Amino acid sequence: MCWIVSPRVCRGIALAKIAVIALGGGVSHAQAQTVSTAPPAAPGLAAAVDAAWQRQPAARALTARLDEFAARRGAAGSLLPEAPALSASNRNDRLNRNTGVSEWDVAVALPLWLPGYQSRTLALVESEQGAFEALVGQARWRLAGEVREAYWQARLAENERIVANRRADDAARLSEDVRRRVAAGELARMDLNQAQGAEQAALAVQAESEARAHRARRAFTALTGLATLPDEAAARESLAALPAMAPASLASTGQSVSPPGALSTPIRPLAAGASDASTARPRPASIPVDDGPAFDTPLSAAETAHPLLAPLARAIEAARARLAVARGNVRDYPELAVGMRRDRGSFDGPWESSATVAVRIPLATDARNRPRIAAASAELTEAEATLPVERARLAAEQDASAREVEQSAIALARAEQRLVLAAETQREYARAFQLGNIDLPQRLRIEFDRFDAELAAARARIEAARAIARRNQSLGLLP
Repeated sequence: MCWIVSPRVCRGIALAKIAVIALGGGVSHAQAQTVSTAPPAAPGLAAAVDAAWQRQPAARALTARLDEFAARRGAAGSLLPEAPALSASNRNDRLNRNTGVSEWDVAVALPLWLPGYQSRTLALVESEQGAFEALVGQARWRLAGEVREAYWQARLAENERIVANRRADDAARLSEDVRRRVAAGELARMDLNQAQGAEQAALAVQAESEARAHRARRAFTALTGLATLPDEAAARESLAALPAMAPASLASTGQSVSPPGALSTPIRPLAAGASDASTARPRPASIPVDDGPAFDTPLSAAETAHPLLAPLARAIEAARARLAVARGNVRDYPELAVGMRRDRGSFDGPWESSATVAVRIPLATDARNRPRIAAASAELTEAEATLPVERARLAAEQDASAREVEQSAIALARAEQRLVLAAETQREYARAFQLGNIDLPQRLRIEFDRFDAELAAARARIEAARAIARRNQSLGLLP
């Protein structure tokens, strides 16, 4: 650069060595600094999910809903299916002859269970409560997915903010160094303009990243009520084994996934003659499209326990119980009426008492039963048709999440390798710039590449952790 301004020698070798040591120390310090934030330690994701769940209306109404089912179960198990009825009537001749004829009837009507009615009603209440509890579990599972996504989005924005802050600080130091060298006559004025322009660009990126981080933190706080983000190390999840919660149809494919941080084996076996990913340049793999496994088979125990499929299976059970009630309870409850009658024949006649017993038996008609049976049959058909669709969708999500974990691990390894190379290049170019062997535009380009590599590595680390969280979410696991 000396030929641009003058043939003057650049301050001396000693000053260059001091600057190189300072810059090298700054770079090593930047590499050693962790991308995580410095706020006080906060609860993990499990506590965040619990906090978010307590804010949900369904959680607040859970006790009342369970009390409702308990009341319905108690009513279905009671001696009488419905409340008894009391009736009273009087018959006399006051409007015509008025000879004193009077008759009083008082009776109590007791509804009665028909054979099988009570057992079918109890089975319906139990199945509906099971379906409700499964829906509660599904709601909590879906909420856990929202918390996971909100957390890792906030953590990604926070890491980008930290990298942007570091870039702004380094740009300010470089601008100050260029300003001193311009004042000393070692660099041209246009170099200072370029350095200050790079500093302003870094400050603009810093402001944008600060806004994104604030929005992401506020979204997480609005969802969970927590003022601080959980610690990144505590929030990272380990990769769950596939057979633990996944459908048996997926467990039989032999797929395997590895945690991020190292190159893992491919999900699908390599074809004959294909090179391994660790020795060849990774290329996008084409994923074959097929019809998937047959989803008309009965649910396995793992599938029945999955929060996505459990409510559907319970909904089928409830629909079958409702259809059984519609087909079995074809008439209203019969009634047994027990009463007392007192009557007299004239004003001077004595009162006589007698007991009465009456039975009321409703008849079964199509007008009553066909709409109920048709509605229950339609509900059962819809529930049975929904299950295989969601089952196939879950299998696709689990397969996609497994591939995402695999590819995110590869991307993380490549990003970290790129960061090492970029940091080494940045140190060499910083030394060359201090010695006057390169100009400022080259130095600025290398600085930009260095921070771009650091940002890519930070993003890759978050995406690898988020891929594992999504994988566990697809397996039905909570944090």
